[in-house]
Amino acid sequence: MIKENLIIIRDFFKLVKGNKKWICMLFFASIMGHISSLLIPVFTSNIVYEVTETNASGTYLNIGLLAITYISYNLFWYLNYLSYSHNFQYSYKNLRSRIIDKIYTFDSDFTNKLSKGAILNTINSDTGSLSEMIDQICEIMVVFVKVIIMIIVFLKTNILIGLLVIGLEYFYIKSFDYCNLGSTKYLRGQQKYRDKLTDNLSQILNGLAEIKVFNIYDKIKHNFNVLANKWAEQYMSRRKYINIRACLLPFIIHFGKIVLYLILVYLVLKGKYNVSLLVLLITYFENIMTNTKDLMNYSRQIREWSISITRINKILNYTSAEQITFGEDETNNISGLVEFKNVSFGYKSRNKGFVKNISFKAEPNQITTLVGHSGSGKTTLINLLLRKYKLDEGSILIDDINIYDFTNNVFAKNIVGVNQVPFIFNMSIKKNLGLIDPNVENQIEACKRVGIHDYIMTLPKGYDTILSENATNFSGGQRQLLAIARTLLSKAEILVFDEVTSSLDPILVEKIKGIFEDLKQDHTIIVITHKKDVMKMADKLIVLNKGELVGIGSHENLMKTNEYYIDIQTHNYSSSNKNMEDEVK
Repeated sequence: MIKENLIIIRDFFKLVKGNKKWICMLFFASIMGHISSLLIPVFTSNIVYEVTETNASGTYLNIGLLAITYISYNLFWYLNYLSYSHNFQYSYKNLRSRIIDKIYTFDSDFTNKLSKGAILNTINSDTGSLSEMIDQICEIMVVFVKVIIMIIVFLKTNILIGLLVIGLEYFYIKSFDYCNLGSTKYLRGQQKYRDKLTDNLSQILNGLAEIKVFNIYDKIKHNFNVLANKWAEQYMSRRKYINIRACLLPFIIHFGKIVLYLILVYLVLKGKYNVSLLVLLITYFENIMTNTKDLMNYSRQIREWSISITRINKILNYTSAEQITFGEDETNNISGLVEFKNVSFGYKSRNKGFVKNISFKAEPNQITTLVGHSGSGKTTLINLLLRKYKLDEGSILIDDINIYDFTNNVFAKNIVGVNQVPFIFNMSIKKNLGLIDPNVENQIEACKRVGIHDYIMTLPKGYDTILSENATNFSGGQRQLLAIARTLLSKAEILVFDEVTSSLDPILVEKIKGIFEDLKQDHTIIVITHKKDVMKMADKLIVLNKGELVGIGSHENLMKTNEYYIDIQTHNYSSSNKNMEDEVK
């Protein structure tokens, strides 16, 4: 038990960074508080002794010392609690910040190793629990020394009584540790199924519309209940150990106390000890057992928090075989020439989807459109350009500089993308746009340019209108226009649009086309689309089939020379196929 706890404490200090000032204050206040608690029984027994000796001055002196000790005891524990509060705040903010920073670096495949439920529960629960652990470590160290001191008092008073106390202590610790091991084991199971329940509930919330449309509530509820029942099984198994610990182990204390009373009363009646010593030893025995219970509870909590240490380290130590690092090139005067040179890539973890030996250029002041049937590799190329995956072969250049050579700051400022379903945050329009540019005049200018400003001004609160999560109180077209406005605020030279027109009505498609024409005057525009009208307006079309480049040119030229492109234009090519393509990229 001791060795295991020491390993956990070591791992804790590797992970959690406390505030040195408040940690020192925490230990100092705890030590002084426990010293005060050791003195209280001494002065209490002295009062009993002086009273039995009818020594008034000695009695009042010890009452005064007891009063001072009580005051000191409470002041030291106030300082301890104050130190704990400040250190908790420092540790929690530091740990939470590190986890959020790490999550920001995750690649697109992180859910293969880490569930979203585990991440959410770790941030919401584990970080708070673990930030409390420094206090438990402090108490374990101080209380352990305190218990040793009290046992020494017993041994010095009477070796046989001391050995009896040690025996009771040993049996109590072993029994308590058995319960701790069992409860911690099943707590791990509870955590496991709690993560799955969080994942499942998230899916229910995200898929609520489909659940109602397909009338599959009963099946979804059944799946949820299966997980809930498994969590309950782990809970009930854990409760068995908790119940034993809470209700049966106190019998050891009560038995020991009765035996100790019998022995000490016998010795007092025989005249070997006085009543004051009986009071002191009984009080110390109660303190020993109470403090031992505290020690074992601290030990249990440390074991349970080791689960949190493991879960947090799993997030912080997450790495991808395809981890992409940024370079040191700070060239920021970008004109926006994008070039794919012999690019090849395959999804190793999924064993499906690839692009092979792709070469083309997307030039400034032009609309370059990627087209092809589902699974042709369009989205894969965009993901590679946005550095979501690492190339197997070839290179992607921006103004003749490899995209892996740019610093993070320069790359992010010069290329941004808009997805088919852009994510909008649950905050006001102004704050959503302010995440990119807090200047309200710039926000209004961007919204005017994409044609959403007039609509915003019809809303009762205008730009202060609160958007629901993902802007569900906006139509699909309005969300797209807002997302494009947000993109413009980034001042990026290269704008990438992945199927932004796929679910829009013809009127909005025409509007988006007009926006593309306007934006190309001062940007490089790259578009993935299934819309034939958008293909026709492109300056350059990149035609893909099963991961290979099968045509480059304008709509007019390709219609004359490229049978695959002609097939795209002459057959019903629904945007609904986009979901299939997302599966295979």
